[in-house]
Amino acid sequence: MIALSLDNLHTVQKILDENLYMTISVSNSNGNPWIANLFYVYDKNYTFYWYSPKNSRHSHIIRTNPDVALAIFDSTATGDDVDAVYIQANAYEVSSKSELLKGLTLYGKKLLGTHFIRSYKAIEMFIKRYQDFKGGSPLRMYKAVPKKVWKLAPSKAYHEKFVDSRIEVPLHKPLMV
Repeated sequence: MIALSLDNLHTVQKILDENLYMTISVSNSNGNPWIANLFYVYDKNYTFYWYSPKNSRHSHIIRTNPDVALAIFDSTATGDDVDAVYIQANAYEVSSKSELLKGLTLYGKKLLGTHFIRSYKAIEMFIKRYQDFKGGSPLRMYKAVPKKVWKLAPSKAYHEKFVDSRIEVPLHKPLMV
Protein backbone atom coordinates (compact mmCIF):
# COMPACT_ATOMS: atom_id res chain seq x y z
CA MET A 1 0.00 0.00 0.00
CA ILE A 2 2.81 2.45 0.86
CA ALA A 3 4.66 1.73 -2.41
CA LEU A 4 1.46 2.31 -4.40
CA SER A 5 0.91 5.66 -2.65
CA LEU A 6 4.50 6.73 -3.34
CA ASP A 7 4.20 5.63 -6.99
CA ASN A 8 0.98 7.64 -7.34
CA LEU A 9 2.55 10.68 -5.71
CA HIS A 10 5.53 10.36 -8.09
CA THR A 11 3.14 10.19 -11.06
CA VAL A 12 1.27 13.30 -9.85
CA GLN A 13 4.60 15.13 -9.48
CA LYS A 14 5.63 14.10 -13.01
CA ILE A 15 2.35 15.31 -14.52
CA LEU A 16 2.59 18.64 -12.69
CA ASP A 17 6.23 19.13 -13.75
CA GLU A 18 5.75 18.21 -17.41
CA ASN A 19 2.72 20.36 -18.17
CA LEU A 20 2.31 24.10 -18.54
CA TYR A 21 -1.43 24.64 -18.28
CA MET A 22 -4.24 23.67 -15.98
CA THR A 23 -7.97 23.99 -16.44
CA ILE A 24 -9.80 25.64 -13.56
CA SER A 25 -13.50 25.11 -13.03
CA VAL A 26 -15.51 27.59 -10.98
CA SER A 27 -19.20 28.00 -10.24
CA ASN A 28 -21.11 31.12 -9.26
CA SER A 29 -23.75 31.33 -6.51
CA ASN A 30 -26.45 30.22 -8.98
CA GLY A 31 -24.44 27.12 -9.86
CA ASN A 32 -23.48 28.38 -13.31
CA PRO A 33 -20.10 26.84 -14.20
CA TRP A 34 -17.15 28.44 -15.96
CA ILE A 35 -13.75 27.09 -16.98
CA ALA A 36 -10.47 28.72 -17.93
CA ASN A 37 -7.09 27.40 -19.05
CA LEU A 38 -4.20 28.93 -17.11
CA PHE A 39 -0.40 28.78 -17.07
CA TYR A 40 0.42 27.59 -13.54
CA VAL A 41 3.22 27.07 -11.08
CA TYR A 42 3.17 25.28 -7.75
CA ASP A 43 5.24 25.11 -4.59
CA LYS A 44 6.50 22.22 -2.46
CA ASN A 45 3.16 22.15 -0.60
CA TYR A 46 1.26 21.78 -3.89
CA THR A 47 -0.20 25.27 -3.64
CA PHE A 48 -0.89 26.40 -7.21
CA TYR A 49 -0.30 29.97 -8.41
CA TRP A 50 -1.42 31.78 -11.56
CA TYR A 51 -2.24 35.28 -12.58
CA SER A 52 -5.26 36.58 -14.44
CA PRO A 53 -7.06 39.81 -15.14
CA LYS A 54 -8.97 40.76 -11.99
CA ASN A 55 -12.05 41.36 -14.15
CA SER A 56 -12.01 37.94 -15.84
CA ARG A 57 -15.07 35.80 -15.24
CA HIS A 58 -13.23 33.16 -13.20
CA SER A 59 -11.57 35.85 -11.04
CA HIS A 60 -14.96 37.41 -10.26
CA ILE A 61 -16.42 34.04 -9.33
CA ILE A 62 -13.47 33.11 -7.08
CA ARG A 63 -14.12 36.26 -5.02
CA THR A 64 -17.62 34.97 -4.18
CA ASN A 65 -17.01 31.22 -4.24
CA PRO A 66 -13.47 29.96 -3.52
CA ASP A 67 -14.35 26.29 -4.24
CA VAL A 68 -12.60 25.32 -7.47
CA ALA A 69 -11.59 22.22 -9.36
CA LEU A 70 -8.36 21.90 -11.35
CA ALA A 71 -7.42 19.42 -14.07
CA ILE A 72 -3.91 18.98 -15.45
CA PHE A 73 -3.07 16.59 -18.29
CA ASP A 74 -1.10 16.24 -21.49
CA SER A 75 -3.68 16.68 -24.25
CA THR A 76 -1.33 15.13 -26.81
CA ALA A 77 -0.99 11.79 -25.00
CA THR A 78 -2.69 8.70 -26.42
CA GLY A 79 -3.35 5.13 -25.35
CA ASP A 80 -1.58 3.97 -22.21
CA ASP A 81 0.32 7.29 -21.99
CA VAL A 82 -2.83 9.19 -21.00
CA ASP A 83 -2.72 10.33 -17.39
CA ALA A 84 -4.19 13.24 -15.46
CA VAL A 85 -4.38 14.97 -12.09
CA TYR A 86 -7.64 16.29 -10.65
CA ILE A 87 -7.69 18.65 -7.69
CA GLN A 88 -10.41 19.98 -5.43
CA ALA A 89 -9.16 23.23 -3.88
CA ASN A 90 -9.93 26.62 -2.38
CA ALA A 91 -8.72 29.59 -4.43
CA TYR A 92 -7.80 33.04 -3.16
CA GLU A 93 -6.42 36.31 -4.46
CA VAL A 94 -2.84 36.77 -3.26
CA SER A 95 -2.43 40.12 -1.55
CA SER A 96 0.69 39.98 0.65
CA LYS A 97 3.99 41.13 -0.81
CA SER A 98 5.83 38.04 0.47
CA GLU A 99 3.39 35.65 -1.18
CA LEU A 100 3.37 37.68 -4.40
CA LEU A 101 7.16 37.48 -4.50
CA LYS A 102 7.00 33.74 -3.84
CA GLY A 103 4.51 33.20 -6.68
CA LEU A 104 6.44 35.44 -9.06
CA THR A 105 9.72 33.68 -8.25
CA LEU A 106 8.12 30.31 -9.04
CA TYR A 107 6.73 31.83 -12.25
CA GLY A 108 10.14 33.20 -13.17
CA LYS A 109 11.78 29.79 -12.83
CA LYS A 110 9.11 28.12 -14.96
CA LEU A 111 9.14 30.89 -17.57
CA LEU A 112 12.91 30.56 -17.85
CA GLY A 113 12.73 26.76 -18.02
CA THR A 114 10.13 26.89 -20.80
CA HIS A 115 11.98 29.67 -22.67
CA PHE A 116 9.00 32.06 -22.51
CA ILE A 117 11.56 34.38 -20.94
CA ARG A 118 15.18 33.85 -21.94
CA SER A 119 17.30 35.76 -19.42
CA TYR A 120 17.76 36.04 -15.68
CA LYS A 121 17.61 39.82 -16.05
CA ALA A 122 14.11 39.58 -17.55
CA ILE A 123 13.06 37.31 -14.67
CA GLU A 124 14.50 39.77 -12.16
CA MET A 125 12.44 42.58 -13.70
CA PHE A 126 9.34 40.35 -13.77
CA ILE A 127 9.68 39.67 -10.03
CA LYS A 128 10.61 43.25 -9.06
CA ARG A 129 7.41 44.51 -10.68
CA TYR A 130 5.19 42.78 -8.11
CA GLN A 131 3.18 46.04 -7.91
CA ASP A 132 1.73 44.99 -11.29
CA PHE A 133 -0.54 42.69 -9.25
CA LYS A 134 -1.82 45.26 -6.75
CA GLY A 135 -3.88 48.43 -6.54
CA GLY A 136 -5.17 49.82 -9.83
CA SER A 137 -3.44 47.16 -11.93
CA PRO A 138 -5.73 44.99 -14.07
CA LEU A 139 -3.79 41.85 -12.97
CA ARG A 140 -3.99 39.74 -9.84
CA MET A 141 -2.10 36.69 -8.64
CA TYR A 142 -4.21 33.83 -7.31
CA LYS A 143 -3.47 30.65 -5.44
CA ALA A 144 -5.33 27.38 -5.02
CA VAL A 145 -4.79 25.30 -1.91
CA PRO A 146 -5.68 21.65 -2.54
CA LYS A 147 -8.17 19.82 -0.34
CA LYS A 148 -8.09 16.53 -2.28
CA VAL A 149 -6.09 15.20 -5.23
CA TRP A 150 -6.76 12.30 -7.59
CA LYS A 151 -4.95 10.80 -10.53
CA LEU A 152 -6.41 8.84 -13.36
CA ALA A 153 -6.64 5.15 -12.53
CA PRO A 154 -5.78 2.50 -15.11
CA SER A 155 -8.66 2.22 -17.59
CA LYS A 156 -10.89 -0.80 -17.63
CA ALA A 157 -12.87 -1.99 -20.60
CA TYR A 158 -16.58 -2.56 -20.79
CA HIS A 159 -17.72 -4.08 -24.07
CA GLU A 160 -14.54 -2.76 -25.72
CA LYS A 161 -15.17 0.77 -24.41
CA PHE A 162 -12.86 2.45 -21.91
CA VAL A 163 -14.19 3.24 -18.45
CA ASP A 164 -12.15 5.80 -16.52
CA SER A 165 -11.87 6.05 -12.76
CA ARG A 166 -9.70 7.95 -10.30
CA ILE A 167 -7.39 7.15 -7.41
CA GLU A 168 -7.16 9.60 -4.50
CA VAL A 169 -3.54 10.56 -3.84
CA PRO A 170 -2.49 12.00 -0.46
CA LEU A 171 -0.02 14.81 -1.05
CA HIS A 172 2.12 13.97 1.94
CA LYS A 173 4.46 11.04 2.14
CA PRO A 174 2.96 8.18 4.15
CA LEU A 175 4.67 7.44 7.43
CA MET A 176 7.06 4.54 7.13
CA VAL A 177 6.25 1.97 9.76
